[in-house]
Amino acid sequence: MNHFNFEELYIQYHTRFVIIARRYVRDIMVAEDLVTDSFISFWEHHNSVSPTDVNVPAYLLTIVKNKCLNYLTSQQRHLRIEQQIHNTQNRLIDANIRSLEMCNPNQLFAKEVSHIVQRELALMPDLTRQIFEASRFRDKTYAEISQEYGVSVRRVTSEIQNALFTLRKALKDYLPIVSMALIFRSLGL
Repeated sequence: MNHFNFEELYIQYHTRFVIIARRYVRDIMVAEDLVTDSFISFWEHHNSVSPTDVNVPAYLLTIVKNKCLNYLTSQQRHLRIEQQIHNTQNRLIDANIRSLEMCNPNQLFAKEVSHIVQRELALMPDLTRQIFEASRFRDKTYAEISQEYGVSVRRVTSEIQNALFTLRKALKDYLPIVSMALIFRSLGL
């Protein structure tokens, strides 16, 4: 096959083959590339093809078909991999959502905070600890505590302030968390 015949073949079949390829790959630029690659492939092997033994347009169309198949198979593989990545990301996001939904800020550091409070209460002077516990844990009024321990209401106020100062100092790293927990509890979350 000489150069003139190849050019004639190209002119005669190129547009038809692009239309056929586009039907399958759904992209005119890809179809153009595949058909051009098919003609190049044919040209590279044209010496081994005898025009008398082979229907050259059918042979060329077979090359186009195979190029389209290879392209579509590659696209399918690519989409499968993207889908697997997408599925993996979805599973990770779902796991993170479940983890965050199950996370209860009230309980996250409750044991540590409770341990620190118990330790600090044990280190306080007996009267300070007893007055604080009566106020906070037994819901007694300052007047009731004053009467029970035989001290003035002003002293009760002072002892509670001392206890709160000591606890705030010991819990300084936990105060933002404790504050959030109290806010969540008040909002019913």
